[in-house]
Amino acid sequence: MAPTDLGAIPRHVRWTPHHSVGVEEIDAQHRELFRRVDLFLAALSEKRGRRELEPLIKYLKSYVHEHFAEEQQLMEFSGYPDLGDHLEEHHGFEARFGVLAEELSRTGPTLGLARRLVALLVGWLEQHLATTDRRFGLYLSKFRAHRTRKPSA
Repeated sequence: MAPTDLGAIPRHVRWTPHHSVGVEEIDAQHRELFRRVDLFLAALSEKRGRRELEPLIKYLKSYVHEHFAEEQQLMEFSGYPDLGDHLEEHHGFEARFGVLAEELSRTGPTLGLARRLVALLVGWLEQHLATTDRRFGLYLSKFRAHRTRKPSA
């Protein structure tokens, strides 16, 4: 599903090793995000989406704040050279997500809002995790390996 395709809602999203960025603390958070999105997709297909929309948005508000802050801390600590670009993507997601959260508070849960949220999330999972987070994961893994290597005698 393309990030802007509002007509087709996937039935499932599953985290697979293909989605791994190679950093366990980040992968664990991503697995939980996949799990929550997948539960929401199941609720939508079972016509329970409206009831589940508010809890998902509440979870996402917390997730976005905590996960992005932890990634930023790791990027700063490791001296990640693409920090600015990575954070720009985070801010873009936060802005788009904020619009949807605000809409929920104004209009209540609607199918249109659910579809836009799914499009944002699925697009984010496929694009950001597969490219931007994976690049950072590779960098952080090398950084950590270098720091734990014992100096030669």
